[in-house]
Amino acid sequence: MHDAVSHEPVARLSEPDGSSSQPGIIILGAGMSGLCMAIQLKRAGFENFVILEKSGGLGGTWWDNTYPGAQCDVPAHLYSYSFEPNPNWSRIYAPQEEIRRYMESCAAKFGILPHLRLNTEVTQAHFNARHGRWEIVVRGGETLHAAFFICSTGPLSMPRYPDIAGMNAFSGRVMHTSRWDHSYDMAGKSVAVIGTAASAVQLIPQIAQRARQVTVFQRTPNWIIPRRDRAFTERQKRWLRNPLIGRSYRVLLYWQREMQRLSFNHGTLPAKLAVRMAEQHLRRHVPDPALRQVLRPDYQFGCKRVLVSDDYYPALMQPNVALITTRISHITPDGVMTADGALHAADAIVCATGFNVTGLAAMIDFRGQSGQSLGAAWSEGAQAYHGMTVADFPNFFLLLGPNTGTGHTSTLLFVEPQVKYVIRCIKELMQRKKATLMVKQEAMASHNRSLQERLSRSVWGSGCSSWYMHSNGRVEVIYPGFSFQYRKALRRVDFSDYEFL
Repeated sequence: MHDAVSHEPVARLSEPDGSSSQPGIIILGAGMSGLCMAIQLKRAGFENFVILEKSGGLGGTWWDNTYPGAQCDVPAHLYSYSFEPNPNWSRIYAPQEEIRRYMESCAAKFGILPHLRLNTEVTQAHFNARHGRWEIVVRGGETLHAAFFICSTGPLSMPRYPDIAGMNAFSGRVMHTSRWDHSYDMAGKSVAVIGTAASAVQLIPQIAQRARQVTVFQRTPNWIIPRRDRAFTERQKRWLRNPLIGRSYRVLLYWQREMQRLSFNHGTLPAKLAVRMAEQHLRRHVPDPALRQVLRPDYQFGCKRVLVSDDYYPALMQPNVALITTRISHITPDGVMTADGALHAADAIVCATGFNVTGLAAMIDFRGQSGQSLGAAWSEGAQAYHGMTVADFPNFFLLLGPNTGTGHTSTLLFVEPQVKYVIRCIKELMQRKKATLMVKQEAMASHNRSLQERLSRSVWGSGCSSWYMHSNGRVEVIYPGFSFQYRKALRRVDFSDYEFL
């Protein structure tokens, strides 16, 4: 696919005299949100844009995460664009490869492939205040210029490896779930899996079928509810090809998921019912009371990401799978040493340890109009106005930025209104014949004070430690409300909160 990608849009973007009739737009990342941005720009009549993607193909997290069992936690008919439904999903919860193929078909249908530059890693992004343009440097030294910079890398793009002494001394194979090594055959091997969150509960049942021994190291248990996944029959697919039935099914899924958001309100009936469901799921599959005790979380339901799985608990019951809850002391050349002095021998170590959710500031030398880095601006926790615009960073937009994450539904329900918001801002700037648009510092600060006040009273501020939080306790990932509340907030742009220069 890479050979077929045109570089013409980049040449137009790089013209310093601004002779193009449209502003140049650079989109960073070719995942679900970046592709949605590109499609809607195209549909709105914009052609002078390019998507820069460091990987060898489009897909974002669905390109990176190819570990055995990788699957979406949201029903496929909801985890697809509202403007491009797919009645042919094979299962209720689509596997990774099927999602990636769906994205490729969308890119081809809407003419996005000529705008895509693969294997292109951005190393610097500086706003040139004198010229009112973003200067984007890619690995190899090429510099691109654009009026607008839209970052759609998302929070789950930079793998986080565990900070455990001796990892480099291990003599076997080490891999992260998002950097899976398909050349390594686990048949007959002893595998140590560090972490028990979303990727682990999908991965462990799969590798337990091949590995001789799987040792799972759990630091904190997770609330797990049944997935209830199944394949669609051909008759069901035919029904879903009827536009009315397809839309109705999506609406049903939407409101089911929105109602699940109520289970995050501690002490309410939905929360009690959700806990009961999770506990029944645990009792049904784990007969040993002592093991159930270490698998039952002691924090509020929803404080950490709630996982969905039908086969994780049964996998732990297999004779070749062991759950270890003793703290890891260090890694030796032969395996994992725990604090009780036991050595757990391993041929391979799999790190199912998630992502650096604010990795954007660490991955790229990112600087606004004053020269301040994004890392410095986010030193006390990532924040933005509606999760999208950042003071001191003109003509810059984030998709799935700070506090736009969701623990109950499809991220695309947040992405699509964000994309519309960005296009409204670009059009307004062009109509006013101004060079730059930037959110005011006080508007961003006021928005985030209100947001953090809501979050402090929520389940996410109840005291558990999670990847939703900065080390200082600030919740920087999750949006505290329903998706329809967020969509309503973005329906119109309050341009009084912005500066036009």
